Amino acid sequence: MSLRTLTTAVLAACVLVGALALPAGAVAAQRAVGGGPTAARNADPAAGAQSPMALAAAIAGRYWHAVPCQGRVRITTQQAVPAGLEPDSDAWVTFASSGGPNVLAAAPSSYTNCVIGLGRLRWPTTASMRSDWDLLCMTMTHEFGHLLGRVHDEAPASVMAAVFTDYSSEPQACRTTRPRSSRPS
Repeated sequence: MSLRTLTTAVLAACVLVGALALPAGAVAAQRAVGGGPTAARNADPAAGAQSPMALAAAIAGRYWHAVPCQGRVRITTQQAVPAGLEPDSDAWVTFASSGGPNVLAAAPSSYTNCVIGLGRLRWPTTASMRSDWDLLCMTMTHEFGHLLGRVHDEAPASVMAAVFTDYSSEPQACRTTRPRSSRPS
């Protein structure tokens, strides 16, 4: 499956049931609810490997005890960095809100058309997502935070820090739950 064409829609029921109800070490395949797009796809079902993006999204939902955007989040990969962002940005969010496009001050319940974009440089392949799991998982948790209305935090040890300088802000679940073919750091 080409990452270029891969998009993942995270539906509230799948993430809430799959992420909040399962123990941290559980790895479960998730499917769409109500005939919508696939919520999480196994990257290689024959090998038993789980999509790193789907697992990171599930961990992010569990971390925040919430799912943003009424459960409709599209995750895109291999994207060009949008104008206005630093050229080396790894990820970003876009959404519509009652306050206008990408206005974090608007009520998060008003966010629609939510997209998490992953840049093409850091995670060009599923293998790169697995090998750089800790940063991918922290980044997904950070971007979910934005879609829940959280702004950047000045504290360097916060998962909402604008730039990660170390792994002190890594959620525990990112350390203990890894894609099956990922190796611990």
